[in-house]
Amino acid sequence: MKTIWKSIMILAISVGYTQLATAQLPNIPQVSSINIDALSDAQFQAYMQQAQLSGLSEAELEAKAREKGLSAAQIAQIKMRMASLNTSTSGDKKTTNSSYESRKPINTKNEFKKEEKEGLKIFGSEFFSNANLTFEPNMRIATPSNYVLGVDDELSIDIFGFSEKTSKYKINTEGQIRIPNIGPVTIAGLTIEEARTKLKSVMAKTYPGLNSGNTSLQVSLGQIRSIRVTLIGEVSQPGTYELSSLSTLANALYASGGPSNNGSFRKIDLIRNGKRLVTFDLYDFLLNGDLTKNVLLKDDDIIKIHPYTVRLALTGAVKRPAIYESEPGENLGTIIEKYASGFADSANRNKITIQRFGELGKSIMNVDAKSINTFSLKSSDSIVVGAIPRRFENRVVIAGAVYYPNSYSNTAYPTIGDLLKAAQLKENAFSNRALLFRTNESKDTTITAINLNSSSDLSLSLRNDDSLHIYSKISLKEPSYVIITGEVNRPDSFSYAAGLRLEDLILLAGGLKDRASFKEVEVLRRIRKDATLSDTTVYNTILRFNLQDSLALTKDQAVIELEPYDVVNVKNLPRNQAAGSVTINGEVLFPGTYLLNTKEDRVSDLFARAGGILNTGSLSSGYFLRNTYQSALKGEVLEIKKSLAKQLSNDTLTQKFLDSTLSKEKVLMSVNLQKALTNPGSSDDIVLEEGDMITIPKTPVSVQAFGGVNIQKKVNFYPGLRTRKLIKESGGFAENANKKGTYILYPDGKIRTANSYVFFRTYPKLVPGAELYVPIKKNKRGLTTAEVMGISSSVIGLGAIIIGILNATR
Repeated sequence: MKTIWKSIMILAISVGYTQLATAQLPNIPQVSSINIDALSDAQFQAYMQQAQLSGLSEAELEAKAREKGLSAAQIAQIKMRMASLNTSTSGDKKTTNSSYESRKPINTKNEFKKEEKEGLKIFGSEFFSNANLTFEPNMRIATPSNYVLGVDDELSIDIFGFSEKTSKYKINTEGQIRIPNIGPVTIAGLTIEEARTKLKSVMAKTYPGLNSGNTSLQVSLGQIRSIRVTLIGEVSQPGTYELSSLSTLANALYASGGPSNNGSFRKIDLIRNGKRLVTFDLYDFLLNGDLTKNVLLKDDDIIKIHPYTVRLALTGAVKRPAIYESEPGENLGTIIEKYASGFADSANRNKITIQRFGELGKSIMNVDAKSINTFSLKSSDSIVVGAIPRRFENRVVIAGAVYYPNSYSNTAYPTIGDLLKAAQLKENAFSNRALLFRTNESKDTTITAINLNSSSDLSLSLRNDDSLHIYSKISLKEPSYVIITGEVNRPDSFSYAAGLRLEDLILLAGGLKDRASFKEVEVLRRIRKDATLSDTTVYNTILRFNLQDSLALTKDQAVIELEPYDVVNVKNLPRNQAAGSVTINGEVLFPGTYLLNTKEDRVSDLFARAGGILNTGSLSSGYFLRNTYQSALKGEVLEIKKSLAKQLSNDTLTQKFLDSTLSKEKVLMSVNLQKALTNPGSSDDIVLEEGDMITIPKTPVSVQAFGGVNIQKKVNFYPGLRTRKLIKESGGFAENANKKGTYILYPDGKIRTANSYVFFRTYPKLVPGAELYVPIKKNKRGLTTAEVMGISSSVIGLGAIIIGILNATR
């Protein structure tokens, strides 16, 4: 709003107010006759600039406007015109104000990673090897008032108040910035404050409001230049480094990796223009946080790290063991109290040992607490502060069946009786015998039995490091338990407790199963209290009980409590058992799985329940599968057979084949289903077992040849088809076929083999669905050349021996 009001005054002061105005704007003879709409936006902007350059305040501009005869209507018209003009230019002004850019950092990270050495470290060395420290200069801090400007620094000049303008200038190689309408201004070598004073004086000619106070000038540092600093002497990585102009001496040290192994942390010189400007002591910062000598660096500064003069190792019972650097006049007390932060809590201040190099070797020196402030140090001294021994002077220990097991003072509790009163004996403590562990003069441990009921034992005096252990009665007994098995929901072993009854144990086991028998619940009881020492064949007693539905014993039986190690067995009802199931698939009326009705169910019974065979089914081609092993014996039998198979064969492939064969869930069983259905109850009508599976396929119309034939194929069966014809249609026998072993597998599981009579061989008859199998001969490996030569040599040698024997016997 202030800018708009200033604009209202422009036309009033533009006519004849200053020579500058008269020279730049067209002459306007009479203000009251001005046509506001006829003025262009450029003319309005020009009038505004003249008003700003006049340096007049807002009140003075208003008075001048009225003196020139500006009417209220013209003022209102100017307000509307300037409001629209200000709206169109306000976006540019915001863009100027938001053009702030943060300073771009210059990398000052420590790129030289020192190898971590085991053992004692030099105090302060972690300052240069810590990955969490970067020590980059803070680019977001306000410009330091003592910062000296130089080439490539960027200045941000902000004029605000009656006049508003923000500009950025970069200092050129001549140390100057060039301001429009003013010209070059030399500012290199000036501080920020000095530059602001000079720029205000120069720019006041263009902006008169700077002198009157209506306009203000702010000068800040934008993007900063880089400087080159050289580090020499005992530096980890000496050389010249490019750093930010805001960098300090500490930044340069960090960038170079710090002092070398022989470098001093306490004598670091900053040399400027050939003269030592300051000596920096890192200990001031590390110990006190003092950075007063951590000055800003300038271009071409030189940092020199001197070699250390006195360095010593401090270990043992101090708070900060390390290798320290000492200055002249410092004593042992200074090193311990000031640098190492004092003695540790466990330190024995009178046991300080120092190893020192002499002319002929090392020597040992002992120092007590009274002498540390007067003891002078030498370089390479090795100082060890001793610790108080980790032993007790008056400790006794009590453990076991007491309420407060702990360590106690034998000064406060000098006897065993006193110690027991403090620790408070538990009710279940075994008081007849406790064990006192004691160390004798030769440091051997001895054991003394203590009767806690004896007044003489209770009055026994305690010594340092005595340990009294009291056992509980429970810990001296074997854990008692009872076991329940059979038809309960959670058969398991349970801890025994006095008063436990049979009914209680059944409840602990989750109750009885549905098939549990209430009659003859057995309790197997160990004979525990037999006083005879003779051997016997009877080790347990079997007790039998009858239960009711309420889990109570019958009226004619007395309540009996269980004893430790009893084994309870709840039997099952013989008839209440889960029935097994069998499966019939294929061409029957009702294929599916059926539960066995009785233990004597046969094949014919299953076919009857399945509705019989369909017209498309072939009973002669049906096959019967049975579990390889009974469920109860599967694991044991299978492992035994696998073990035998491994013993009988060393061939890995054979072992794998046998293992695969033995692991099959079901095997084919030879059953004549036709006879089983024709003669129910006969030997062919076998009794079914759980898991049996019968499959009735459709009536087969083909036969097939496998194994040692040239082409394994199916051939449509027709009357008169014989085995030889099937072999011929399968391409004949293969070269490695074992003709003698040829056999036929019939659909009902039966097998017939070929028979040989002198020069003749007969084959079994084919039926629809039959499968012809021709085994393959094993390949016989021929003898290698080396084996032939070996055999020949052996034969020749044997012949020579025989000839020699014959010649000798003539």
